[in-house]
Amino acid sequence: MNDEAASGAAGTPSPPPPPRVLDEPLKARIREVYKALQANTPGFTTRRAQSQMIGVVSRALATTGGVAVAEAPTGVGKSLGYLTAGVPIALAAKKKLVISTGTVALQSQLVERDIPAFLKATGLEATVALAKGRTRYLCTRNAFEMRGDVAQDALFEGEQPLFDRPLAPADADMAKRLVQAFADDAWDGDLDRAPETVPPSLRMRITTPASGCAGRRCAHAARCPVLKARLDVREAQVVVTNHALLLSALALGDSDQGQPLIAPPSDMLLVLDEGHHVAGVAIDQGAANLPLAAMATRNGKLQFLIASTYRIVGKDSIAKRLPTEAIELATRVSTLLRAFHATMSQAWTPTPDEREPMWRAPNGRLPADWMPHIEELGDTTRDLVDWLTAAHGAVTKARQDDAAKERLVRGLGMAMDTLAQQHALWTGWRREDAEGQPPMARWMTRDDDGDIVCHCSPVSAAQVLRALLWDAVDSVVMTSATLTGGGGFRALAVDNGMPQHAEMVALDSPFDLPSQAELVVPAFPVAPDDREGHPREVALWLERELDWKRGSMVLFTSRWKMEKVASLLPPPLRIRVLAQGDGHTADLVSEHVRRVAAGQGSVLFGLNSFGEGLDLPGEACTTVVITQVPFAVPTDPQTATLGEWLESRGLNPFNLIAVPHAMRMLTQFAGRLVRSSTDTGRVVILDSRLLTRAYGRRILDALPPFRRVIG
Repeated sequence: MNDEAASGAAGTPSPPPPPRVLDEPLKARIREVYKALQANTPGFTTRRAQSQMIGVVSRALATTGGVAVAEAPTGVGKSLGYLTAGVPIALAAKKKLVISTGTVALQSQLVERDIPAFLKATGLEATVALAKGRTRYLCTRNAFEMRGDVAQDALFEGEQPLFDRPLAPADADMAKRLVQAFADDAWDGDLDRAPETVPPSLRMRITTPASGCAGRRCAHAARCPVLKARLDVREAQVVVTNHALLLSALALGDSDQGQPLIAPPSDMLLVLDEGHHVAGVAIDQGAANLPLAAMATRNGKLQFLIASTYRIVGKDSIAKRLPTEAIELATRVSTLLRAFHATMSQAWTPTPDEREPMWRAPNGRLPADWMPHIEELGDTTRDLVDWLTAAHGAVTKARQDDAAKERLVRGLGMAMDTLAQQHALWTGWRREDAEGQPPMARWMTRDDDGDIVCHCSPVSAAQVLRALLWDAVDSVVMTSATLTGGGGFRALAVDNGMPQHAEMVALDSPFDLPSQAELVVPAFPVAPDDREGHPREVALWLERELDWKRGSMVLFTSRWKMEKVASLLPPPLRIRVLAQGDGHTADLVSEHVRRVAAGQGSVLFGLNSFGEGLDLPGEACTTVVITQVPFAVPTDPQTATLGEWLESRGLNPFNLIAVPHAMRMLTQFAGRLVRSSTDTGRVVILDSRLLTRAYGRRILDALPPFRRVIG
């Protein structure tokens, strides 16, 4: 036995590995990879900004604790930049390169096109996998039960208490077709590649959350798409995922069969592409909501699950509760929810003219007389969560091994998820905000059925990201085309809790933007806050000024205004408009490109996601019209709460929140125009506030250096 083995056998922990550094051999290896990429990529163009990015990524990922931020405008080739540095570093360090993105489109592009092309050109050998959540895959247990013609009521008997409505006949028919395609090996169970678009109402019935999955113990594990995908992810050297799944895995220690879902943070070299989305995703993951009446009804239907649990486990007591006591606990939670709903209905009555009724706690502080109700709800809900957790474990270990047990495991898992969300809401409502930190936003809305929905959400991602990323992951690079919004990295660093040692670089565009495009801000006659006048003038401008024989894009901040403008256009022009929501985005874009190529002319109408996610080079997009500056909505409860906190500290929330947000969004929107060195066109902003308000010059100066036509 050698000394190291003897030390381990004696229980003495092994010393930590020495910190990694970017040494000369590794630098040489990265240069070799880049030369191979240049030599073997048809039409490869050497770009100074891309070389700079390779250097930035190399210094961060090759260093233990390294952090870097790189703003890389369109054309830099950021994916090849971080792959050129990241893949050889990960292989040398025997760590996993994890690339997290904000959109499905970029994930698909990386896995299906960019990474395979990079590996082929450089001669590097690395396994690649795509990490997605469980609800992106068909549950084989459900699939084979349906194939066996199990009746719908029987199939979902264990879960019926948790669903408010039975499965619609059309959804049931689609489910059978999907199952048949899977059974015939015509489809691999990935719902993103399903032969038919799966509606949310069906998706939740034919998938299984982690808490309801039996894993390797499931009788159908051999054909499970989730388990196959998870195995591929664990064994891969390069993993592509999304920000939501990444942060969830890091926050919850999400694992499968005792193994990390993606990789231990200390073994992860992380690239956050589309990094401007990360803070928002972190905030969303810390949020919770609870429709009071609906959850009271749903919790009241848990008796079936409770009775089935004691029957299958064969014990008189679970978590020190008899069956009657467990049922009484679930009933108690329902009773308290109904009582609180009645109290809130008396405390808050929306006015009849409110289109989207909302009440928000000023500075995040709830009325003191609500707190006894909230404390009791929090304690009782936690007790029910504890019982469900114990019951789930007991059923999983039960000797009975049949379809009834598996359905019960799933039903308990779904109940655990539902109650965990309720507990998170009460935890957020009862928690005392830390001194000197922004408070949690707390508010209520009414849904379409008139139910009161309670909400809570953090307003800043800084603390969350500091704990999950900067202090835990081995090394991290954040990149995007828009991180500074033209105002430096200060706002980004504060919003994301960046460490002081992070290297931050804004790279120059490789394109000749002043000669390729112009930025037009006309003296528009109506301001965007004129609800009827602005859509009318936008429609008139489009009719008069847009070249309807070419490809264009018009971006809106609200669906109402988009639909209003479309309705005001003359019929011969309206038929040339393809509006977001009229079909699948991919189909709309394909039809748009086809029309332009055929010389018919086409105009895409879209919202913010079109302004960030679409790639329309050449004639497909020669004009981008932005109907108004996309400020963060000041009445948004998170924004309003953060604004109050900033004001209480003598700061200006509009300058610190709204303007930087607008800069980043407008830069993204403007980036839809010039996608290559040969693209030309114009970006037009139909917002007179840029000419009349003090912040207008600041925003205009932050936009790409297109040739200006102002006023």
